[in-house]
Amino acid sequence: MASGKQVLIHFLKKYSLQKTKKEDLADASENLRVGFLLHGSTSKEMWQIVDTIEWGEEIADESDEVISQGLKIKDKNISLPELFDYITWESEHKIPKRVAKRFPELTQSEYYAATRIMGLVLSSIEWSDWLSEVENGGKLDSVELNKYLKSYKEKLGYYREDSENYI
Repeated sequence: MASGKQVLIHFLKKYSLQKTKKEDLADASENLRVGFLLHGSTSKEMWQIVDTIEWGEEIADESDEVISQGLKIKDKNISLPELFDYITWESEHKIPKRVAKRFPELTQSEYYAATRIMGLVLSSIEWSDWLSEVENGGKLDSVELNKYLKSYKEKLGYYREDSENYI
């Protein structure tokens, strides 16, 4: 039997790497809700929480073209990645008092880095028209992957040696 996490990741991968047909969005939303229930919990409050989100579309204002699909507030044009960015992206990137109290050892730069990575994780589980060409329907070329890994691990080494002049 699969874990709830496996079920959730299966559907997030399926929907984020290729466009979902409009008539399949409701089913996609239900599949993801089940995944969140199985992965998160089936407590009474969780049922209401998962029923508040959906897998939906972002439409370009000028053309009515679908430019992305992802997790959003049900029946509203509020994507979760965009909401998260607005929650965490302050001009001074200050650590909220509640967070600082719970994690007193957390520095300002660590907080900023953590919230940026969380935002990237959220945005990585969206389907985007502008990335669809390079994502190739979710197919990953292992030769290209190995080239990226080798190249960027080397670049990380250069960065760690001299963070001002690594490129």
